[in-house]
Amino acid sequence: MEVLQFAINMELEGERYYHEQAEKYADSALKVVFDLLAEDEAKHADILRSKMTGKAYTLKAQEKLTSQMGVFSGAAESSPEAGALPDQPELYKAAMQKEQQSIDLYEELRGKAADAQTEALFDFLIQEENKHFALLDAMFTLVNRPNEWVEAAEFGVREDY
Repeated sequence: MEVLQFAINMELEGERYYHEQAEKYADSALKVVFDLLAEDEAKHADILRSKMTGKAYTLKAQEKLTSQMGVFSGAAESSPEAGALPDQPELYKAAMQKEQQSIDLYEELRGKAADAQTEALFDFLIQEENKHFALLDAMFTLVNRPNEWVEAAEFGVREDY
């Protein structure tokens, strides 16, 4: 059970982190995404608490977060305030590391699962954390592209973004 408590604490730490980021970026579209990530982490902690105490729980993914992926589709053409947050690449990298730690832990716990229900729980959490990682990776790519990408007409075919 101590492993489950560790996982709960990790989810709650993630929730606090995302709430802090939501406050920090309260004047941008990022607030919505960070609030939804925090809400997801809190739900994961609740599911793990239910598992630890033997209460019933349901494994249902939150669709609101997935729908927010479109928030950034026009961000490159939007107002200059997108450039006003210079530490965003580092922010996303740090958040991606937190998500990867969760994924690694849940994969390890899935391998040690005593029954199919517990294995399904960890499969669900792995899928959820992978969604978070993919969202953060897309955001990282968007804001870090100017730091890594040199574009000129003579360089041929370039990937779309």
